[in-house]
Amino acid sequence: MLVNHEGLWTLLEVSRAGTHAAAAARLGVTPSAVGQQLKALEGQLGLALFERVGRRSRLTTAGAVLVARLEEHLPAVEAAIEEARAEQTVVRGEVRFGGPAPFCRVWLRPRLPPLLARYPELTLSVRFGVASVLLHRLLAGEVDLAVLSVPADEVALESRPIAQEEFIAVAAPRYLGERGMPRTVTDFSAQRYIAFDEDLAMLTPWWHAAFGPRTPLPKGVVCHIANLDEMLALAEAGCGIAVLPDYLVEDSLSAGRVQALKPERRRGSLRQPRGTLWLAWRRAAAPTARFLAVRDWLLEASPAALQGPR
Repeated sequence: MLVNHEGLWTLLEVSRAGTHAAAAARLGVTPSAVGQQLKALEGQLGLALFERVGRRSRLTTAGAVLVARLEEHLPAVEAAIEEARAEQTVVRGEVRFGGPAPFCRVWLRPRLPPLLARYPELTLSVRFGVASVLLHRLLAGEVDLAVLSVPADEVALESRPIAQEEFIAVAAPRYLGERGMPRTVTDFSAQRYIAFDEDLAMLTPWWHAAFGPRTPLPKGVVCHIANLDEMLALAEAGCGIAVLPDYLVEDSLSAGRVQALKPERRRGSLRQPRGTLWLAWRRAAAPTARFLAVRDWLLEASPAALQGPR
């Protein structure tokens, strides 16, 4: 049975005010509108809620029983409805975010203080991880938003590009002093490499940009390690060459702890080796005010030209 929620409130207000006119004044409607709502409510319930006594009307027994229950439960129902509505209108509560720590240091960190200042009732839970772990957490509903270094090809996900990072090959002066500065593809093929993971992320696009997509990848990977900071530390220690995002190596380059390696230019080659970073979320995510506020803030704070973080 469908019952008009507004009609129940009108019934409650009439019982409190004593007359249709007084209830109408409290509700900001006309007495005739109150009468129409009560008539419609009686039709929906199949009950007579009022009876005439002389010139006045009073609640029937059934009406009095209903009003007593409404007094007890309707305010709580209304509060629950308002709380549910607030999910869609008030930026309040927790949003869970995941991303790669090195990128988030330079991209997310400056964006958080103004976001939290604008929405004082917002709570952020930030987790760091590699793309494969973040993708799993996003699909499992463990995070609401995630920065991925690979496109979100899953049908259940939606994503937008937010930044580009340029890849740079670096090595310590000590390593280069022992092995010489590589220039040609033959030189680079003979080097030792520190790679992000088994798929040689960053190293592969850099290699293909430098030497062409048909040139075999180097074989001398001495360490696979899924942590950019540790890759840089091993490169600074002279263990080999690492290909890393530009923003991560800036300080090390400036301090002379590593040097950038530039292969000889080949005719028709040397497109910039870059990677795109994506902000991803589940298509079926509930469009709560807090989720939309964080997502839109991060998207709008990302420059349209997709320049790398600075």
